[in-house]
Amino acid sequence: MKSRYGKVAMLLAVILAVSTLLTVLLGRYPKPQTEELSVVAAFYPMYTAALQVVGKTDGVSVSCLTAPGAGCLHDYQLSPVERAQLDAADVLVLNGGGMESFLNAVIPSIPSLFCIDTTADVSLLCGDAHEHDHDHDHAVNAHAWIDPVRYAAQVQAICDGLCEVDPAHAESYRHNTAAYLQKVQTVAAQLTATDITVDGAVLFHESMAYVAERLELRELARLPIGEETAASAGELAQVAQALRGQAVLFLYDEQYPLQYTSLTAHAETAAVVRWDTAVVPQNGVADEDAWLYAMQRNIQTLKEVLS
Repeated sequence: MKSRYGKVAMLLAVILAVSTLLTVLLGRYPKPQTEELSVVAAFYPMYTAALQVVGKTDGVSVSCLTAPGAGCLHDYQLSPVERAQLDAADVLVLNGGGMESFLNAVIPSIPSLFCIDTTADVSLLCGDAHEHDHDHDHAVNAHAWIDPVRYAAQVQAICDGLCEVDPAHAESYRHNTAAYLQKVQTVAAQLTATDITVDGAVLFHESMAYVAERLELRELARLPIGEETAASAGELAQVAQALRGQAVLFLYDEQYPLQYTSLTAHAETAAVVRWDTAVVPQNGVADEDAWLYAMQRNIQTLKEVLS
């Protein structure tokens, strides 16, 4: 009798071991059974937006897939820990527009994951054309959250998605979203009301195209920074020529270092602004307020450099 039980126990152990091995080989991890709705945001701007929508809703957790401070997800590689986090999640909040291309091969392998593409119905600007070793899509400029109007649409998309997947808490999501969007709309109004008395702007990184469009600034030139391709001497000479006799605003994405600042000497007048794109946490600022803080800081900077 003991021998028979021993054989059964051994057989069960072998089945368990094979099952575990197959799970690993297939890239699947068992999803914990829990009543809590797990919302994972792809990166920091979507994380802070999701925090606002969820608020203090009971039974709902919000986490950030990539490390806060990772910035825009150029060349990002998903780690095994992050993969496991995705497998345990119920909802994934994406910026969209090709920003999260590192997840393209992963998402189809998690059929239980409800994905919210926040820019699916948002008009995106064209991206810069670069030659890279990675698959980040530059045909589309995915930095929509930098524009308050588009960002408001992204926040609403998060709300709509969560209401669909979790109707029991729909009233809470809608209430939180309405309160937050009032603040976002105030920021949008303050930004567009800023007195901009320049002839045009030079944009450093494609993200700044959203700022220029919202401020109705004429784009005099655009130079990539933080990328593999540096501007050539010929390109710099062309930009310098375009700036002569112009009052120019130099718009830099704060993620990247100041470059080509010698170009300011070619303008009639020049003002330099480093724009906080709300992709990294700031000391003393609650995560859920990160976007509001960044935009208010940008508006104040604009007023100071243009006064």
